This record gives sequence, C-alpha cells and structure tokens, in this order.
Amino acid sequence: MNELSLFTGIGGGLLGSKLLGWRTIGYVEIDEYCQRVIGRRIADGVLDSAPIFGCVNKFLESGAAGEYRGFADVVTAGFPCQPFSVAGRREGERDDRNMWPQTIEVIRRVRPRYAFLENVPGLLADKYFGRILGDLAESGYNAKWKVISAAEMGATHLRDRIWIVAHASSEGRDEKNIAEKRQIARSAWWNSEPDVGRLAYGAPDDVERLKALGNAQVPAVAACAWEILSAETRF
Repeated sequence: MNELSLFTGIGGGLLGSKLLGWRTIGYVEIDEYCQRVIGRRIADGVLDSAPIFGCVNKFLESGAAGEYRGFADVVTAGFPCQPFSVAGRREGERDDRNMWPQTIEVIRRVRPRYAFLENVPGLLADKYFGRILGDLAESGYNAKWKVISAAEMGATHLRDRIWIVAHASSEGRDEKNIAEKRQIARSAWWNSEPDVGRLAYGAPDDVERLKALGNAQVPAVAACAWEILSAETRF
C-alpha cells in the first residue's frame, strides 16, 4: 500500500511499514533534526524517496494534502501525545500541541482506505477519545483500537501505546475518485515545498537526538498492531 506519513519523527514507524511491505509517498514532519534524519535514510535507501513537508498546517493550507487523494492508501499518524500523556499537563483538547484536528482534516481531504493512528494509552481515559472516534465516524470511517506494549514484543521496556485502525466504509468513500489513481510526477512532488531542506546534512546535538528517540515508535510493535487490528477488523 502507498502510505502518507504524518508526524513522521525519525521514522521508527516507517520501519514498521517496511515490514508490512508498504511504500511511503510523503512525509510530514516539522522538526528540522527529524527532517535531516529522514533525508539521510532516503539517501542511503532505507526509506522511500518522497517529498518531506515541514508543517502539517502548511501542508493543508497549500493544498498539498489534497494532491494525495486517490494516491495514498493509508494515512499514518502518531499525532503529538503530550496533551494526553500522564507525564504531562493532560490539557487534552485545550492544549495547543493537540494535532488531532489537523490529522482528521488530512484524512478527510485524502480519503485513504485506511487510517493507522498511534498515541499514549492515556488518550483512552480522556473524553477526547470519544471526539476522535466521532470524527472518524462522521468522516465515514469505522475504527478498532488496542493497547499494545513493546514488552509484548520482547523489548525490555514497557512503552504502552494505543493503536487505532480505521477503515473507510463503502458509504464514506468516493469510489470513483479513489479508483482514478493520479500518476504524479516525482519532480512535482519534490518541488511542492521548496523551503524545506530535504537532504540537509548537519550534526544534531544530543538534546535533539534524545527528543527524537523518545518520540519514536517501535517498528515491530507498529507492524504487529496493524496485523492484529486489520485482521480483527471486518467491515
């Protein structure tokens, strides 16, 4: 499947996508250090060659998100978890770091077959989780979710995460539009946001590196979560 990755980070989840045989056709990541890591991984062939967009708001405002409609099969998003983390202030919807509104707007414009979402389990204890499920349902998506830890995959750390797989219902999908896959020239993709230093090589400081590692998904867990939830989901 073709994947549009939101809030990519350093690409831990993308390595999970590789395990699933997916191809990434776009990255959206605002952090400059993470952009450089993605650029290096593209250059050395670990990640797929695709444009890197620096800000999800600009990605929407520029119309770039809509260009993926009929081309992306799955939108993946580990949208920022600080608003729902037990380690944070847990301001949820009121937190200006909450990127769920932008995430659902991308899903609505792209209309992928699937949305694959990740967050901290504290999201379940917040009434905002109902808002997320409601937004997906109103957009024509049915959802399944499950909390899975890295420890279940043999890791020495717990790192619980909630994973959500949402599948477009037949009523919610524009089948004609989705069937007409647009063949977008690779050069056009790369020129869509020229201000981003896509292949910039710079030495990150330790704080940037640790921050990026702390936000990263565990590849095997991401792949396992998809396999479990997609197998359980029969819409």
